[in-house]
Amino acid sequence: MSEIRRRRENMPAPQLQVPAREDAALERDAARLEQMANRPVTANQIRIGAPAIPGQAPEGEIRAVRSGDEEAAYNLGARMGAQALMQQAGAGTPAEERMGGGVNQDRLIEAERMLMEYKKGKASVDQRIINSQDWWKMRNWVQIANQRGTKGATIAKSATAWLWNCIVGKHAEAMDAFPEPVILPRMEEDKAEAQMLSDIIPVILSMNGFEEEYSKAIWQKFQEGTGAYHIGWDKEKLGGIGDISIRNISLLNLFWEPGIEDIQESQNVFYVQIVDTKQLEAQYPQLKGKLKNAYLKPAEYRKDDSVSTDGKSVLVDWYYHTWEGPRKVLHYCQFVNHEILYSTENNGEPGLYDDGEYPFVLDPLYPVHGSPAGYGLIDIARDAQTDIDTLNQALVQNAVVTATPRFFIQSDGQINEDEFADWSKPFVHTGGGLGETSLRQIITNGIQSNALSMMNQKIDEMKFITGNTDVQNGGTPAGVTAASAIAALQEQSGRGSKDSSRSSYRAANKIYNMVIERIRQFYEIPRWFRILGQNGQEKFQLYNNARLQDQQIAGGLGLAQGLRKPVFDIDVRSERETAYTKLSQNELMIQFMQMGAFNPQMTDQVLMMMDGMDFRGKDELMNKIEQQGTLMDSLMQVGQIAMALATKYDPAVAQQLAPVLQSIGMDAGTQTGEKAAQMATSDAITGQAGEEATNVRKARARTAAAVQPQ
Repeated sequence: MSEIRRRRENMPAPQLQVPAREDAALERDAARLEQMANRPVTANQIRIGAPAIPGQAPEGEIRAVRSGDEEAAYNLGARMGAQALMQQAGAGTPAEERMGGGVNQDRLIEAERMLMEYKKGKASVDQRIINSQDWWKMRNWVQIANQRGTKGATIAKSATAWLWNCIVGKHAEAMDAFPEPVILPRMEEDKAEAQMLSDIIPVILSMNGFEEEYSKAIWQKFQEGTGAYHIGWDKEKLGGIGDISIRNISLLNLFWEPGIEDIQESQNVFYVQIVDTKQLEAQYPQLKGKLKNAYLKPAEYRKDDSVSTDGKSVLVDWYYHTWEGPRKVLHYCQFVNHEILYSTENNGEPGLYDDGEYPFVLDPLYPVHGSPAGYGLIDIARDAQTDIDTLNQALVQNAVVTATPRFFIQSDGQINEDEFADWSKPFVHTGGGLGETSLRQIITNGIQSNALSMMNQKIDEMKFITGNTDVQNGGTPAGVTAASAIAALQEQSGRGSKDSSRSSYRAANKIYNMVIERIRQFYEIPRWFRILGQNGQEKFQLYNNARLQDQQIAGGLGLAQGLRKPVFDIDVRSERETAYTKLSQNELMIQFMQMGAFNPQMTDQVLMMMDGMDFRGKDELMNKIEQQGTLMDSLMQVGQIAMALATKYDPAVAQQLAPVLQSIGMDAGTQTGEKAAQMATSDAITGQAGEEATNVRKARARTAAAVQPQ
C-alpha cells in the first residue's frame, strides 16, 4: 500500500455534512477549479483529472506542490469529489512530475496495438450484432439477400413480424420480473448496516434511472444476445460531491481479450467512443491541431439517419490490471490519438476502484464458449423467420397473380389492347374476326394446401424455439377449460422466461455488489436519503460509509486484534410480480384465514402444517405466527393470575374481568374460577397462605390426636 494511501486511511473522518442537494459553496469552488483547468499548461504543470463514465472526458485540474499531510488531504478530497477540501492543499507546481513513469508513449503504442488485436478478434461478434439490429428493424429481405447472395424477384417483398413479436413478448415478461435487491449480513454486527443498504440502494438506482437502463439492456439481450452495463463513479454529480453512475452501454464499443468467457479475466478492457473534436480541444487545449481523424473507430450500426464522422475523434478508456503482491489493482488511462488525457498510474493513485474489478457487467442470453458475448433470440430464430418470409412471399405473390387475370394475344391479332386493359370501358374494338387463338387467358394454379401447412409449421417452430407459445400470450389449446389446467400450462410455458430472468438476476447481483463497493470507497461525505419505512412511512436518513470500512475485532486466546471487512450477501427478488402470482398468493392467505390458521390457539398445528409447505414469504409468516402464539400464551398466563387475584381480593373486579378474558379465548367461567380459587391458595402467586379446606383440617386434627395421646 502506498504512503499516500496509508496516510489517507489513518486520517480522521471529515466533520462535514453535505445534503443530497447542490451546495453553493462547492459550486463556486468547482467553477474556480474549472477556470484553473482551462488555462494553458506550462512546462512545470501536469493536467490531471478524475475518471468519468466511459466516453466522458474528465475535467482537468492543476496539481501543485504539497507537503505530505497536504498531499494526503488533497487525495482525500479528490476521492470524495469535495473541492472545498482540495483547496486546503495549497497551490504551486508538483514536487515531481509523474508523467515520465507509468504510462508513457511506448506503453500507449502497445495499448493501441492490443486494441487493434481485440477489434480483429471481435469482428464476427460485431457483425452479428449489426445484422441482428437489421432483423429487429424489419429489414428481413436485406439480410436474406446478403445470406443467399441474390436479390430475387424485382417485386416488392413483405416482411412478417413473428420474430419481432417474440422479442416484444419476452421483454414484457422480463420487465414484470424487475429485480429488487435485499442486502443480507454475514455477521450479527452488520444487521443494521445491511438494512440501511437495503433502504438506500433502491434510491441510488432510482436516481440513475436504473429501470430504463435495465429495459435497454433487456432489449439488447434479446436482440443482440448480451446486455451490457457500466457501474462507475461520476464526480460531477450532486454539485461536485459525486455519486454512483449506472448505465447501459453498446457492446460495439467494448473490447476484451479474445478467447476469454468472463470479462474480468481479460488482461485489458477498452471502451471506445466517438466524441466531438472541438469539445475535446476546448477541454484540453494541448490537443489543438493534433486530432485530425477518427483513429481506432469502432463498428457502427446501420442507422436510419445519415451520420457523418467529420470533426469527430475516438476517445479510448483503457482499463488494465496490475499486481501489488497478492492484491489485484485496477488502473485506468484515457487517451485520444496518441495523447494521454488521464492516467491513474501517472498520477500516483493507488488504483481506480478499490475492488479491483472492471466496472462492466455483461448479461448473455445464451452463453457460448470462448466469448463473454452470447447469442440472442434473433441468432436462434432467424432461419425460421427466413423460411416464413419466403413462404409468405410466395403465397402473397400467388394470390396477387391469381386475382389479376392475364391473357395471351397473338402478335397479328387486331384487338385494341388499351381498351381491353381498361376495365372502365364496356366495349373493346377489334379489327376483324375474333378466333379462339387470338386471345386466351393465362391459367394460374391456386395456393396449394401443403404450402399453407408448411408455413403454419414454420410459425409453430418459431413459437416453440423462442418459448413464445399461444398459452404464454393468453391463449389456450382447444378443449382446455379448467382453471387449474390453464394455470399449469401457463406455469410450464414460462420456464424459458424464468431462466432468462434468473440470468438477469445474476447480472443484477454483480451490479449491486459493485454499487456497495462504490459506496464503501466514495461515500465519505454524509448525504441525505429519503426512504420509505414500514407501511410506506417516509423517513429521512443521513448516511456515509463509516460502517463499511475495516472494523477492529478483539483478539482472543492471546491473539492480537485484527481487522474485518463487512461483507454482505445479496438476495435479488422480483419487484413486480405477475397478476397471476399475486392472485395465487392472495388466495393462499384467504384460505389460511378461513382455516383459522391465524388463531393463536392453533399456533403449534399451523406451524407444523406450514413447515411442509413452500410459498413466497413462508419464513416471515411462520415467524409472525410463532410470535403471535407466544404472545397469546403470555397473555393467558397473565390473565389467569389477574383472575386469581381478583377472585380473592375483589370479586366485583373478577366479574368485570371475565368477559375480557372470554373475548381473547379464555374460559372465565366455572373452570377458570376453580383454577383461580386453587391458584389463590398458592404462596407463589399471592405471597400468603390461603385457608385450608374443612376435610383437610379435620384430617390434620385426627392425625395429631393419634400421634400425641393425652
